[in-house]
Amino acid sequence: MLWIINGLIYGFFTALYTLVNQRHKFNGYVLGIWRGFGISLIFTPFLFFIPIQNNAYAWCLLIFQGLLIGIYDSHLFFASARFGAGATSRMMALSTLITTFLWWIITPELFFRLLNNGNVFITIILVLFGFTFSYWYMIKTPLSREIAEYMTPAIFSLAGMSIATKEIAMLGQNVWNNIVYYLVVATFVSGSYNMIMFLKHEKPDLKTFIKSVFNRDIVSVGFYIISFSAALIAAKTMAMRLAPNPGYVIALVLTAPVFVYILNKYNRIPDNISVKAGFSMLFFLTLLMILVNGNWDVID
Repeated sequence: MLWIINGLIYGFFTALYTLVNQRHKFNGYVLGIWRGFGISLIFTPFLFFIPIQNNAYAWCLLIFQGLLIGIYDSHLFFASARFGAGATSRMMALSTLITTFLWWIITPELFFRLLNNGNVFITIILVLFGFTFSYWYMIKTPLSREIAEYMTPAIFSLAGMSIATKEIAMLGQNVWNNIVYYLVVATFVSGSYNMIMFLKHEKPDLKTFIKSVFNRDIVSVGFYIISFSAALIAAKTMAMRLAPNPGYVIALVLTAPVFVYILNKYNRIPDNISVKAGFSMLFFLTLLMILVNGNWDVID
């Protein structure tokens, strides 16, 4: 059950994450720069209190994770500004399916053990089919299809991030060491990616670059992003470590549309794109949580 609690925390902070640029509409690369370098800078001192990571595989995972985070961050920030937080957060549902099937592919021995339990496996497939049906219903409108096309790189990035996060979380026995290296190395790489993309697309001179990244409004929002992003990463890493399949944790991100919907209603912000389809996915999320945590031996 602990992975569900951390997964729900992950979903809540994902909602805050997507809401930021719905209001401010800043350049997504700039916010990615703040999130990446800001988190890395704050947690770098903690490296002096943990063992040095000398596993080449771990370093490759962290760098790969950082690149995926950079892609995911920039697309999420730009999409929130352009399409709104509600539509953006609901669109990420497809990552649940992609992550689940990718995990089954790379853990065939566990998958075949699950496959031998026919009743449970068929039930999981039906639940995942429910996700798929809700998703395709959600993208019937032209606007939602436009979001889907733009968010495709982020959807696949989140799937890759989820698997890499579980691998990182399982490296060694000390989860805190894994989290610190994630918060320092992977986020630094993501900040570097967003800075390169900002320089490539905007081509600013030094003065314009400094003004774009460090103006007063950006700074205040940047610190806000850093504060809850660190909590999001910690919750996600612990949830991934404990869950049998990282796709099940990503399913919990579907709580983000609930938080977004409630906060938008409170702030009287329109959020009426495929609301019914978004909430139907939450029904299947509930079924998945019951299935994984019941006495049905779901190990993958």
